Amino acid sequence: MKAWGSKKIIRREDLPPLQSWHVDQFSGASVQRPNFIVPEPVRAEDPSAEAAGIADEAGDAVVEAAPDEAALAAQAAAHAEQERGRLQDEARETGYQSGYEDGQQAGQVAGEAAGRESGYAAGFEAGQLQGRQSADAEVARFQQLCAGLAEAVAAYEEQLSKPILDIAVAVARQVLRSSLAVAPERILAVIREAIASSSELQGPLRLELHPDDMSLVRTLVADDAAAMHWRFEAQPDMERGGCRISTASVELDLTLPTRWRRVVHALGSNEPWAAEDDDPDA
Repeated sequence: MKAWGSKKIIRREDLPPLQSWHVDQFSGASVQRPNFIVPEPVRAEDPSAEAAGIADEAGDAVVEAAPDEAALAAQAAAHAEQERGRLQDEARETGYQSGYEDGQQAGQVAGEAAGRESGYAAGFEAGQLQGRQSADAEVARFQQLCAGLAEAVAAYEEQLSKPILDIAVAVARQVLRSSLAVAPERILAVIREAIASSSELQGPLRLELHPDDMSLVRTLVADDAAAMHWRFEAQPDMERGGCRISTASVELDLTLPTRWRRVVHALGSNEPWAAEDDDPDA
């Protein structure tokens, strides 16, 4: 308890119970007087003692306060530990949640990328396969079309070639006959070319010609020393423009039907030199 100067304070609970006083009369023996509590005289206290008391009270307060501070420190430490634990838990939970979300997002992105890449690769491969199959089918169809076209062209050419060849052969026959009629001396060029192309046609030669061609050739080679060894024989059945040259071992047929057959055979035709409606004397 704290001291207030030199006065001693009496607490209410230390006072005796009060008695009620009724006013009946103011004199006589019956008058009851109230019991007054006479306070004890206050003694002057020694200042040193008072100071000692104050010091004791302060010491008691310190002693009483010390346990309070220790408890507060313990409570503060416990609260701090609890708060630190809570913060750690929150940080751990936050980190876990953040890591979980990041991992989930990364996994989702990686999964989508892997799926997209896998799907692209599969689609690309399937597209290539389908493209190759389509291209192969188109190539096969084109080859079949080309084969059919080639066959059609060949058949068409075959259909056209025969009439065209027949026309060409007929025209060539008429041109050759006309040229022989206009320039009969060409028979000499045929004879000289045949002798020059064969090494076996040397020395004495026998020439069979149409009588008119024989007379013409004799006139043309009259001054040719090489023709002095030629022996001419007239063949009235031979058509003009042709001849046969022979030696003791070799005979070369240069008659018009034989020469014509060689030419048209090379062209794929068997058209004879003298057609049914041709006039040999034309």
